[in-house]
Amino acid sequence: MPSEWVFLIFCLIPMASGGTTAPSLSASPIVFARNLFRALNDEVPPVNMMVSPAGARSAMTLVFMGASGKSADELRSKLILGVSNKSEVAKQHAESWTDECSCAKKGVALRLVTRLYVNEEEKIRTDFNDMALEFFNAEAYSLNYLNPEDSVKKVNKWLEKQTFYTVRNLFTPEVFNSDSSVILVNSLFFRAKWDNIFPQQLTQVDDFWINLLQRIEVPMMRQIGQFRYGESKKLKSQILQLPFERSNLTMMIILPTAIDGLPELEEKLGQLDMNEVAAKSLMKEVDVTIPKFRIECAVDLKVPLQKMGINSVFETGQADLSDLFEMKTPHKISEARHKVFLNVTEFGCEVAPEAEVQPEVLKKNPDRKFFKADRPFVFAIRDKKNVYFVGHFIKP
Repeated sequence: MPSEWVFLIFCLIPMASGGTTAPSLSASPIVFARNLFRALNDEVPPVNMMVSPAGARSAMTLVFMGASGKSADELRSKLILGVSNKSEVAKQHAESWTDECSCAKKGVALRLVTRLYVNEEEKIRTDFNDMALEFFNAEAYSLNYLNPEDSVKKVNKWLEKQTFYTVRNLFTPEVFNSDSSVILVNSLFFRAKWDNIFPQQLTQVDDFWINLLQRIEVPMMRQIGQFRYGESKKLKSQILQLPFERSNLTMMIILPTAIDGLPELEEKLGQLDMNEVAAKSLMKEVDVTIPKFRIECAVDLKVPLQKMGINSVFETGQADLSDLFEMKTPHKISEARHKVFLNVTEFGCEVAPEAEVQPEVLKKNPDRKFFKADRPFVFAIRDKKNVYFVGHFIKP
């Protein structure tokens, strides 16, 4: 397994049903991302929000590997795993993430961080941890739940290290107590440079409209170049794709025409996947202005996952984790935590500043498009196979 992987299973993501036609296995991660984003938008208040559907689905797939009976059946169905044989599921997972994480050699760093925590009194099956290490680069790890301060310190320190100190303070001591069962932790670290960086001298303070009555001054980055751009009458939005250097990954920004158009946009996105949206864009010369922004988001994913139809594994008396423990136990997933961080600058995401780049002098172009993200928008970091992050930016 590549060293760039590390799983932190702290995420719990429910999945809403996506129609009557079963998606193809290759489309499953894209469909899961749509369902998760839709479920979260039903729950979260109007604040900045971000989640990693790719990370969450991976974490829950590891839970599936430890589940049996109804719990396993629900997970297989709602995660859209396609096959029933667990060995095949594990193999497919490893192959897909080997491909995803291999882009680190091309200038993009993805680190998948996942771990399951159990009380040290319980015996974890050796074959489960062997499988988790080989195919998920993850493990089930024992902690003394009766010493919550020490347990919190160990988990938070481990998570900080695996995410290069970008994700901090995930837990507080009350998470670990005598009633706690299996605790799932998940994150995805991401670092990438823009294919075309934004010249710093063009960054200027400008207004960002939070709503029709409120605005705030923020640093706005600008550049003119060739980008995939589109306009959707159905979504009442502009669509822009900003590519990352030496990879197939892009940040797609979907900008509603109206300052207060985000709720309507997200409602409509609940019926479309990101590949369908991306298909509406073509290469154009675009004058791009977007804000520098930073998002750190912690999500307890049990509620959205349950809305998506994953219930059994979270419920006392129904959860079956017999492929995780040596002996049959009444344990369930009692906590499912997911935390991610993104810092968007002139140079990319979590990228150190480089030498100043001079803006190119361009001739006037009457066909040039203008894209100014000065109001709430949806963004997704994605390729054709998966959605690594999706969220909305509402307020600097």
